[in-house]
Amino acid sequence: MKKFLIVDGNSLANRAYYAMPFLTNRQKRPSGAVFGFANLLIKIIQEQAPDYVAVAFDHARKTFRNEIYAEYKGTRKETPEDLRLQFPVIKEMLQVMGIKIFEQEGIEADDIIGTLAKNSDCFNVLLSGDRDLLQLINPSTSVWLTRKGVTETEKFDEVYLKQTWGLKPSGIVDLKALMGDSSDNIPGVAGVGEKTALSLLEKFETLEGVYNHIEDITGKLKDKLQTGKENAFMSHKLATIKTDCELDFSINDCVYDFPFSEKVRKFFSDWDFRSLLNRKDVFVEQTKREEFVLENLQQVENMAKDVSKIFCYDLKNLKFCVNQKVYCIKKEIDLFSIPLDFDQVLKTLKPIFEDENIIKITTSSKSDIKILKRNSIKLNNFFDIDIARYVLFAGLPKLPDPEVYEYENLKTLLEKQMKAEDVEGVYSKIELPLVSVLADMEDEGFKINQTELDELSQKYETEISSLTKEIFELAGEEFNINSPKQVANILFNKLELRSWNNKKQSTSFAILDEMRWQHKIVDLIIDYRKKSKLLSTYINVYKQICANGGDVVRTMFNQTLTSTGRLSSSEPNLQNIPTRDEEGRNLRKIFVSKYEDGNIISADYSQIELRLLANLAKEESMIEAYKKGIDIHTKTASEIFGVDVEKVTSDQRRDAKAVNFGIIYGISDFGLSQNIKTTRNQAKSYIDNYFSRYPKIKTFMDGNVEYAEKNGFVKSYFGRIRHIPEIQSSNGNTKKFGERVAMNMPLQGTASDVIKLAMIDVFKKLREKNMKSHIILQIHDELIIDAPIYEVESVKSLLKESMENVCAFEVPLTVSISNGKNLFDCK
Repeated sequence: MKKFLIVDGNSLANRAYYAMPFLTNRQKRPSGAVFGFANLLIKIIQEQAPDYVAVAFDHARKTFRNEIYAEYKGTRKETPEDLRLQFPVIKEMLQVMGIKIFEQEGIEADDIIGTLAKNSDCFNVLLSGDRDLLQLINPSTSVWLTRKGVTETEKFDEVYLKQTWGLKPSGIVDLKALMGDSSDNIPGVAGVGEKTALSLLEKFETLEGVYNHIEDITGKLKDKLQTGKENAFMSHKLATIKTDCELDFSINDCVYDFPFSEKVRKFFSDWDFRSLLNRKDVFVEQTKREEFVLENLQQVENMAKDVSKIFCYDLKNLKFCVNQKVYCIKKEIDLFSIPLDFDQVLKTLKPIFEDENIIKITTSSKSDIKILKRNSIKLNNFFDIDIARYVLFAGLPKLPDPEVYEYENLKTLLEKQMKAEDVEGVYSKIELPLVSVLADMEDEGFKINQTELDELSQKYETEISSLTKEIFELAGEEFNINSPKQVANILFNKLELRSWNNKKQSTSFAILDEMRWQHKIVDLIIDYRKKSKLLSTYINVYKQICANGGDVVRTMFNQTLTSTGRLSSSEPNLQNIPTRDEEGRNLRKIFVSKYEDGNIISADYSQIELRLLANLAKEESMIEAYKKGIDIHTKTASEIFGVDVEKVTSDQRRDAKAVNFGIIYGISDFGLSQNIKTTRNQAKSYIDNYFSRYPKIKTFMDGNVEYAEKNGFVKSYFGRIRHIPEIQSSNGNTKKFGERVAMNMPLQGTASDVIKLAMIDVFKKLREKNMKSHIILQIHDELIIDAPIYEVESVKSLLKESMENVCAFEVPLTVSISNGKNLFDCK
């Protein structure tokens, strides 16, 4: 028997809407319900492999049931606006998928489903979140109810229904007739709940049976049943699904194609359903573009001759595309061919890579520059698809990697979209020139003093061993100090210590820090954890690098990862080297200059985000303070505490500093109260005083939120976009997060643009002057330079001039510059 999948469209859309986080596509249209609907539909199609599929929808709220009972479904809330907007999109998606849709005025989706199931000669699989459909179960019909959002389903057939509820399918209607249904506003019998109704049906089998034996029932229950008899039989009518609706139905109309066609792929692409786009099991496998294998250098030369204006290439997968013809180099070695020497291939293509008149299109220009450099090849005139996507779609999920033959069309589309979104400058003046800077930084790396590293390693291993022994002695037994569970057992069960908030099983730093006074062991555990982390996260990683034959740590700078435009560092992360405590300072001492008697130079923007806040908000009072060189934290303390500048205490300045930087991140009164250890009311008064003294900052912050709500994104001063789909969420916490992002991103994004422009300018000037100094690290608002001793003063002057003048603002940017033999000494 063939299988017919019939889906309750309204139920599935509602379930998806409430299960999914708030999502929008690039046009800021809500899409979470559509995405969730698609996911479960695909899942059930793959699991059930039906021969036919149909989806039923309610046509309108009023149906024939409202003629029976005017208040039917009268208590239902209005459909949320962002869900209502998605129903037409879901139907459009189903049409693109080739899936038949049924809806008809005056009847509900349930009645359509019942009619379809009765009139098909198939085995029916009904998908819904509504238990009403259980009445339709029979030997040729099963019901699958959605559970836990849209990720799980539970199958009901006659046997399972009897096992779980003790009912036949028809008993579902009798059950609702007795107990009612609050979701549909079916009254049932007042005072009869599910437990009582099931008990009655177990004894009398049907609603008719209950009333035929009403004299066998006693007490208040009998009175309730007699009083509610009319409602009971009316409820029975309301709960009964029609199976005889007049539908224009032919099973052949419900034939569909799966995997889906390219039309569905385009729909998913238009709606930014990136995870679905990446699934090869969802789409008909595309006819593979023929790939011509390059077996010798002569063939490489012949390919190169065909290149005129555009050359698409993928060095990672050893593929090239010329005039839509794909070439590849075999990775596998077999007995019948000699593999091409990759370096020789690159050298053969050198004229193309270096030709300014040929556009090279890639997805990994930074990596390419490094590979080509090792073969004495310079990459000129290139377009990077990944970077263009990042500039356009920061804050949205990453798109799937394209094939090399798609590069040329993608370039055209991305350039058109960058122009439409007015982000061409971010791409061409910031991100693209930065690629060469980052490639050089990665190649240079940061030298390590191996002697210092070995001594530090030995020091921490000895101290950790000593701490371990002392902790075991105080605990009275040995245990795994690295296990939070075992630490909790020792502290809270054996030693009977108490955490300040009674979270007995938590051994987080915040909890332990508040418990130091209770027992010496707490301090030792904190110290053990700190030293163990330094050893495992930093020292052992650097030692492994040295063991592999080098004394230079080379990180990878991630240019297209963060939503704000900031760079991040990985493999290993050199942006998170501790600074505040002695252990962190010791660690920084191992990073040294590669030059004999060379220096490490640090150039750090001073309070860049606060200066940008004054500039972008046009807050005259703050602008004037910066121009006069007044300490901004002292001034803020004077303003919010209402004291003269000269009478501001160090504690007041500290709290004002927390307010200044907290405002940038849209901090709440609760968050500020936690940071400065005060009451929420006091923190609120600080924030209120701050905005009363600096009203244009409040206007600026609120304006960012309003702009984001209207457009779905915010921009930096230079035009960098950050998409914020969260700001349109109906979930309060998610929306608040979006609002904080909207407040902060124009500042953080502008700060990231400034440091990137400075890096580009400094790099350019160092090259122009043929200096040996290199930028080797960027940490947020700070540049680290490795310089030979004879260039130190020149580089410091160059850094100050370049970084302070890279952008013209009313409040000038200032840079603190220092230098020393190692990373610690230069601070």
